[in-house]
This record gives sequence, structure tokens and C-alpha cells, in this order.
Amino acid sequence: MHPFSILTLAIFVAGYTTARWDLVTRLYELAIFAWVNGVILRIILGVALLSIAFLLIFLPVRHLALAEAELHPRSPSRGISAREQLRRRGSF
Repeated sequence: MHPFSILTLAIFVAGYTTARWDLVTRLYELAIFAWVNGVILRIILGVALLSIAFLLIFLPVRHLALAEAELHPRSPSRGISAREQLRRRGSF
């Protein structure tokens, strides 16, 4: 390799390493700041509340939808959907 390209590569590696180290230390400082100011606790609380909301709202609705689907099954022999009818007529 040409001496100039070796020097260029060495400068690039040194700059890249310095930039990465700076990012790691900033991330470390940000994590400490978040812990001190209670951000981590609020994130955990938010995830817990969203999980409870999911369990209380989405799962019962899914259960009702499955029960209704079993009561009123759709079979291909009973006809085609309104969307398919519109598509075949060219109106959709």
C-alpha cells in the first residue's frame, strides 16, 4: 500500500474509533440521566398499562369475534361478497 493511503486509513480509523467512543459515553450518560429522573420507571409503568389495556379490551373483542364467526360461518357456496360484486361490475 502507498504510504499516503496507509496514513489516510490510520486517520480514518482513529476518527471512527473516537466518534464511536463518544457515542457510547453519551449513551451511558443518557442512561444514568434517565434512571435518576425516573424515566425508566415511567416506561415500565406505560408498558404495564398498555398490556393491561390489551388484555381488557382486545382479547374479549377477539373472543366475541371468534364466537360470532362460529355462529355465522361464511362459506364460498353462499355467494360472493359485495366487494367482489363491485369489482366484477367495474364499479370498484
